[in-house]
Amino acid sequence: MEKSKASIIARLQSGIQCTLRPGVWLPGIRNLHSHKEKWKLNNESVNSNLEAVVKALTEVIQEDKTRSYWLINKKEVGLLEGFLQVFVYTRAEWLDIIEIKVSGKNAEVWSFSSGFLPLCVPFACLLNPFLFWIPFHDMKLNKHRINKIISALHIPVERSY
Repeated sequence: MEKSKASIIARLQSGIQCTLRPGVWLPGIRNLHSHKEKWKLNNESVNSNLEAVVKALTEVIQEDKTRSYWLINKKEVGLLEGFLQVFVYTRAEWLDIIEIKVSGKNAEVWSFSSGFLPLCVPFACLLNPFLFWIPFHDMKLNKHRINKIISALHIPVERSY
């Protein structure tokens, strides 16, 4: 089966949605659709750890059966600072974001749903800030994605929440 792609309208809105992130504005509601943890990795080198994470992400993307579209944002400035961001467009084109910040052996990982409306809805990125107060649940999908990345790393990872 061919991997799905995000629609043009969803991709056009994703930059604004990522910047605004209305889905994580309220702490109590944010906890329903986000997962954050810290990793302690074996390697001292930020570059080696980032390479391992990118390799694991590539494996997870290839094995993904949810028909989500994954986009790894490999901005050179971010990679130099040990930062990696992944956009995951679900089948319905909700935008979930995974952020990984690596510094030495340590990494901070955050996966979250960015807003109430899917980005296939025209102007969703401008409507979602008005809907930030509406609670919604991710059915632990963000935590599941992080678990998949950990499994694909193939190196020992000490996790803390």
